[in-house]
Amino acid sequence: MKSWIVALCLNTCFCFSACAEETVRITAGADPYVIELLNHAFSYQNESHTLDFVNNIPTQNRAIRLLGDKDGIDVFWSVTSDEREKQALAIRIPIVKGVLGYRLGVVKKSRVDYFSKLKNDGELKGLRFGLRSDWPDSVIFKDNDFNVLEYSQENAGYDLLEASRIDVLPIDALFADHVESMSDLAIDPAHVFYYPSAVYFFVNKNNKALYQKLKSGLDNAIADGSFDTLFNRHFADELAKLALEKRQKITLVNTLLPASAPIHTKKYWYNNNQGK
Repeated sequence: MKSWIVALCLNTCFCFSACAEETVRITAGADPYVIELLNHAFSYQNESHTLDFVNNIPTQNRAIRLLGDKDGIDVFWSVTSDEREKQALAIRIPIVKGVLGYRLGVVKKSRVDYFSKLKNDGELKGLRFGLRSDWPDSVIFKDNDFNVLEYSQENAGYDLLEASRIDVLPIDALFADHVESMSDLAIDPAHVFYYPSAVYFFVNKNNKALYQKLKSGLDNAIADGSFDTLFNRHFADELAKLALEKRQKITLVNTLLPASAPIHTKKYWYNNNQGK
């Protein structure tokens, strides 16, 4: 009888350990790719994990401050910076392979031929670029001697372009297809701006266990090829359509990128970080 009770207790303890489920809180409205990547990274753990979506976290600055709080979140993702790596623990694996560092210029359709004839960054620097004041692009373009007009409202850049107050509106390359529906605007067909940019997962500095789960999960996914499979399923067709390799590349120095970024670890980056 006693041996049966011991066996039952051992089985119960084993089941509790193996079947335990951990809830990981993230901000509501996350991109489907981020959700799928998080779930995939956690799938390498013995215990299961469930994502809980937290509302009413309107800004990135607030999100990173709430990491680990009772009413906050557990995982945050963002373009890295020295300041953010002081605030939280960064898993230094670029989760979108640096693709946010590819920027395409929105221009007026009437000027597409003009932009097609521009041959070097010196000619481009004579134009005026519209950049949102609270995005890192604004600092990066200014630090690379581009003529920048900053704006603060979400869609004000398009209004400035249509009013001819700016000549170029640089946008994330993955949003280029949104411009197709705009009757008077188009994507500059000749150029792509590129700077190294890393989007990381961040956790609270004291949550070493969660850090290790995400780090080992992403490492395993990279090693077995499933990270690239997931990335390609979400982005490969769109990137191929942009034909970035056929555009003139204007390389910018990213003065905001921490020295800790794994620039030389080619497997982490789109096209091995060749910027094309």
